[in-house]
Amino acid sequence: MDLEQRIRQQFESSASTALDTSAAIGAEILQAAQRVVTTHGRQGKTLICGNGGSAADALHFSAELLCRYQRERPPLAAIALS
Repeated sequence: MDLEQRIRQQFESSASTALDTSAAIGAEILQAAQRVVTTHGRQGKTLICGNGGSAADALHFSAELLCRYQRERPPLAAIALS
């Protein structure tokens, strides 16, 4: 398998995994998102935790909430517990 085929295979595998994950736990992700929206509607905070590499994900996610992810909006209170 040449390099171009390996790269294409990685993208296809990633897309397949995303679709499988959406089918398997899409409803749970929606429920979690709705809880975050409800929490912030009540002036609450999102607490995000992680260990190891997931700690970096927690920091990144909290930064996205605080720093107006994708559009201009008020910051959302978030704390990374890592």
